[in-house]
Amino acid sequence: MSLEDLKSQLRRYPKLVGGVGVGLLTAAGFLLYESPQVRSILSRYVDTKSPEPDKRRSEYIYIKYHIYRESMRKLMQKQEDEKKWINVIINPIGKWWKAAKHSVAWRLLNIAQNGTQPERLKAVQQLVCMDHLKDWDFRHLAQICDARTAVSLARCGADTRWFMPVHRHGCIKHPKMLLSELHVMLNRLRPMSCVDHFFSKYFPEQDPIENIHEYMTQEQTIVLSTADTDLLKEIISFLHHISKDPQVSANIIKDGGLVHLMELRKIFSDDNETLSTLCKVLANISVVPNAVEHFFATGWIGVLADWQQCPDLRLQVISAKTMANLDHDDPNQCTYPPNVYPLHPRVRTRRKPKADIVFVHGLLGGVFITWRQRDKKQPTELGLYGKNAFYTSEADDVFLVGEQKRLNGGKQRKQPVPPQADAQTEAIKDPVLKASKKVEERRLNISDDATKEFVETLRNAAELESDWEVVHPDVPLNANENCAGDFSVSGNEWHNQDTSDEYTNCWPMEWLPDDYPDSRIIGIDYTSAVTEWSANFTKYCPCEKGQGHIDVRATTLLERIVASDVGNGRPIVWIGHSMGGLLTKLMLLKSVDSQEPKVQQLAKNTKGIVFLGTPHRGSPIAKWKQHMQMILSPSIEVKEMEENSPKLLEMHRRFMGCLHTFLRDVKVVSVAEGTPTMLTTFKFPLRIVTEESARIDFGDFYLMKDDHLSLSKPIYRQSFLYQRLLHVIHEAVRERSDPRNQDAQSQSVSSQEVVFTNIVAALLKGAKGLFESLPIVALRFST
Repeated sequence: MSLEDLKSQLRRYPKLVGGVGVGLLTAAGFLLYESPQVRSILSRYVDTKSPEPDKRRSEYIYIKYHIYRESMRKLMQKQEDEKKWINVIINPIGKWWKAAKHSVAWRLLNIAQNGTQPERLKAVQQLVCMDHLKDWDFRHLAQICDARTAVSLARCGADTRWFMPVHRHGCIKHPKMLLSELHVMLNRLRPMSCVDHFFSKYFPEQDPIENIHEYMTQEQTIVLSTADTDLLKEIISFLHHISKDPQVSANIIKDGGLVHLMELRKIFSDDNETLSTLCKVLANISVVPNAVEHFFATGWIGVLADWQQCPDLRLQVISAKTMANLDHDDPNQCTYPPNVYPLHPRVRTRRKPKADIVFVHGLLGGVFITWRQRDKKQPTELGLYGKNAFYTSEADDVFLVGEQKRLNGGKQRKQPVPPQADAQTEAIKDPVLKASKKVEERRLNISDDATKEFVETLRNAAELESDWEVVHPDVPLNANENCAGDFSVSGNEWHNQDTSDEYTNCWPMEWLPDDYPDSRIIGIDYTSAVTEWSANFTKYCPCEKGQGHIDVRATTLLERIVASDVGNGRPIVWIGHSMGGLLTKLMLLKSVDSQEPKVQQLAKNTKGIVFLGTPHRGSPIAKWKQHMQMILSPSIEVKEMEENSPKLLEMHRRFMGCLHTFLRDVKVVSVAEGTPTMLTTFKFPLRIVTEESARIDFGDFYLMKDDHLSLSKPIYRQSFLYQRLLHVIHEAVRERSDPRNQDAQSQSVSSQEVVFTNIVAALLKGAKGLFESLPIVALRFST
């Protein structure tokens, strides 16, 4: 049959030909779509092993003759150059120098691992200064480095090449597989009320994971559903909650939790807020004894060292806290439990701190929220929109949104929450809380030296002469009669910062170390709520119900501050904003009443207290609950801060009694707001804390022209608020270091010893006379 006959036959049955074609295309498409399944079925019957190569067959690489000739020519030229007299002298010196610097690094690392503690500290300092090594040198040294030395290098700011890269550096575990493993790890913590509650609400039973690749490369696009992303974030927040228990943290380490946390870090590598919560989990786990070996084996030391140099302040501080807990070779080592964050120093230092400066924020505040620098361009305002989050402190339970106008990317979820007494936190959704950048002066491109020197003199000269006086821009509106402090500065010492672009998100961390580098600056961080439905402390765990009571919170914070070795042989200065001042008062009262010496040293060594808008007698805003009780359910903190609350009045009475007895030498500064805070939602001003509630009859009192939010935010370094705080710290440190004060203390101790000796001598003399008179009395009875 010819081709023409075949075509004519096919034209007679067009439907049959079309059906056969469609069937073939469908079968081909099905095979292509189900190719993995077909491959897996065929692999059962077909041997997929590659055949062994023929060992008798040899493979050659043929090199062209001109390439071989050119390579031989270069080799002979190199040999001729080495015979020259200059190279005969230089080459041995170069080889000796390379061998010497390599051997020095190896010897220093051996000392850092096996020497005594002073020798280890010196060797680590020398290793940090060695920046001339090659990459392969750093990799080789990192392979033979142990966990203790790696932590020491990280805390001293060593090159990140000192640390081994994480396991499967270029691979990311599949999110479904990671969720399954996290489900198994959390399930092993049962029976536990927190875990049971979380499982019942957020983590249902997982379906078996099949037919997915366990790891993916970073080049592959990772598509996470919104549900999976939210669930992973909830798990991180929940781990932050339960890891506060050291026993639970030990179980997490035992079940390989640090490996799972590393995979979470890879997934959320661009989300600084989630990474900061993840780092808080690591900080809680770092308290476990012998945890440093597990951190080192899982590659977390290098990651934490990298985060310490991150521009985000949150990762800087939390990673520094984690490394400080792991560094048991530090001569000034102390443990930082949850809620306590070291703002300065964040690296290892040789000298012991001379003072402890503790910052306690108020309701809805945070370490990187309350203590921001005030923006000169945007006024602070109080809004009524916020987001509830339970465990993080950055924009956790916030309703103050003044700084959203300054920051880009700030978003609000329109969910109404009521105004409340502390009203201090801005709803900030800045992806990176950057450190302040010091503006460098432009270099003068002047060739003439005399002209250049003249211009530099004009640039560095003071704007005003010494006979001028510049009043501080935030000078108080009113003050008590016996107040102290400078309200102005000499003209030659004034630095105009009105046009400066420098801005800091945490002035205690970036300003105070310049003025008092030998002090230890600590920030206290805790979560709080305005309403029960917005905070919902039972969201993750019923055990948190009732934690909002000020007495319970003060007890918890006191235990953790004591564990941080605050006030051990050095003075303490407390700075409390709004509700933070009430917590400071209650912690000092508990310290006075305690029988433990380590707790008593907090009150004994307290030398200064600064109250910033503290409602000693309550806040009138708390009465809003009476008018809005049918709509809103106020939180425990709000109910306890009601104006003229019996509990607050009794606490204030006890505190005033301590100020006149046990704490009579403490320098107290109270600051009140003189301007109402603007409520942006309803467009009317709101007085958060009245002048009468913020005033106490002890120490200095100032009525500022700032509102409640601005009391904790100085406008710049030469503001009255910041300079008055420096004066309090200076008096506390000077009183501690004053030899006359030390002599007075020694005299008081010696006088107490003399009194005690006289009492003992009198008792012994009386006992001696009694024993001498016993024979006479016995004789009288016998006669």
